[in-house]
Amino acid sequence: MSPSGATTETLPSEQTATLVENARLYELILFNDDDHSYQYVIEMLGNLFGLSPQDAFSITYDVDFIGQAVVKTCPLEEAMIGRDQIHNYGPDHRLENSSGSMRAAVQEVGE
Repeated sequence: MSPSGATTETLPSEQTATLVENARLYELILFNDDDHSYQYVIEMLGNLFGLSPQDAFSITYDVDFIGQAVVKTCPLEEAMIGRDQIHNYGPDHRLENSSGSMRAAVQEVGE
């Protein structure tokens, strides 16, 4: 024990690398397409991520007008799960030309 009463511990390099990786934040990014309606995107964001209709609409608006939007910023594993959920959500039953899910990606914050 140090004089202040605190203990210090040296972690193996594997644990240190894991801690550093877990400290990094990643963005889950949703991309625009013409195969999904506003209603679909708002519904998907609410169902998958618990977003309010207002927050889901704001992201949907950005996706439509900017071409992409950050859905959430979180640790890597959570972002990857969110990306997979988006990719597995399925087509928009409101649109005849919708044949699959929307596209999403994970990117480290600051890239």
